[in-house]
Amino acid sequence: MASSSKAAAARAKAQSQVKAQERRTTMMIVAGIVAAVLVFGGLVYYIISQNQTSLDGDLGAEGSPAGSLANGAIPVAESGVAGTTNDDAVQVDVYLDLLCPYCNVFEQTNGADLDELREAGTIQVNYHVISILDRYSNGTAYSTRSANALATVANYEPEYFLDYLAVLYANQPAEGADGLSDDELAALAVGVGVSADTAGKFEDLEFRAWVASATEQASIDGMQGTPTMAVNGEIIPQETVPYFGDGTVRAYLEQVAAQG
Repeated sequence: MASSSKAAAARAKAQSQVKAQERRTTMMIVAGIVAAVLVFGGLVYYIISQNQTSLDGDLGAEGSPAGSLANGAIPVAESGVAGTTNDDAVQVDVYLDLLCPYCNVFEQTNGADLDELREAGTIQVNYHVISILDRYSNGTAYSTRSANALATVANYEPEYFLDYLAVLYANQPAEGADGLSDDELAALAVGVGVSADTAGKFEDLEFRAWVASATEQASIDGMQGTPTMAVNGEIIPQETVPYFGDGTVRAYLEQVAAQG
């Protein structure tokens, strides 16, 4: 389908950009994982220090992107359209921060496999787009702004959600940089087919409170850093399923599906 081919093209571009990262030794990967886990130590600080107001009421209700779930995730089922669900599929929750470089590696390693399993109806992927790395973008709150932009696309033009996620990874800024501007976020969205009207809403930060609430909920869920994967509601640590091994995530999900 067209959406999948666009996402695949964006993913291929991203793969070339993270190629050097993927060639790092196992020790470097472990060091990165430890660093990601340490992010959790700053999560409480983040929640307290950020001048953001969480949603009044439940996630998935008023003030949340259309079709989002009560646990702060944006679900995607067979069609590839945000907000679609398949209750019979294995539920795969992915916690990510769009500034997190290892979330990008997770996507390049497993994204195509997740797409294939999702399109076959084997899994439903629930994306928890959170913001725990705002303080690593020179005061521009990139994690929040990019998460808000993706949530805006999910709300107004959900058919472009996966394409936009892929292109955000393909153009991921480095930690410690300013991050992409609102205009750059909008230009990337328009480039994958999102209307200028929807992209123009990014600067309104309509879903900023939802992003804050989803971030808080991730902590409640037991997320201890990004990326994190949960399967059927249970967080699967990287010690159990190596996130960056070739085909390891897919093999695990197929095993879970086969067990019913």
